[in-house]
Amino acid sequence: MSKLHINFRTDYDHYSGCPLAPIELIQYGDFQCAYCAETYLVIKILQECFGDLLKFVFRHYPMPNHYPLSLQAAIASEAAALQGKFWYMHDMIYENQKYLTRSSFSEFAREIDLDTEAFEDCRYHRKLARKVISDFEGGVKSGVNSSPTFFLNGARYDGLDDFDSLYLAIRNANHFEYGTEDRSVRLFR
Repeated sequence: MSKLHINFRTDYDHYSGCPLAPIELIQYGDFQCAYCAETYLVIKILQECFGDLLKFVFRHYPMPNHYPLSLQAAIASEAAALQGKFWYMHDMIYENQKYLTRSSFSEFAREIDLDTEAFEDCRYHRKLARKVISDFEGGVKSGVNSSPTFFLNGARYDGLDDFDSLYLAIRNANHFEYGTEDRSVRLFR
């Protein structure tokens, strides 16, 4: 893992967990990337395993040259964030990734109970595109060149994205001593 200083901002970043958690896992991700969809489930289980010890931060790294709806998906999640539902949209997109179309985001907005008129209006605001671009540029400056890319407590994580590898990296980063009988690990395996 190479050490970089990645600044976390509670007023800017989308995060799940305690903002003061001792473990910080930042993901640069693309909503249309199949690898990101696979790690989405891994992250959910890691959050269950580590509970209040883990803060998960999601930053946008859309690659529209590879994934034609990735930029629209990122902007849709930002439009949902304006109504306090970033994580709802995040989850809906990943859980339905294989079936995404241009109209999917409007359907998801209805399903997660957004004010759909406000959602549609916001999707075309430059402010949201600037947030997505800012995340992307921050990733590039930090050496991100693909998705998903993870940073663990400020250091780039270059290991595998499977549960066991990320679990061990998180545990080792903070010298936690979890036994093999940990409830969450037993449930996963």
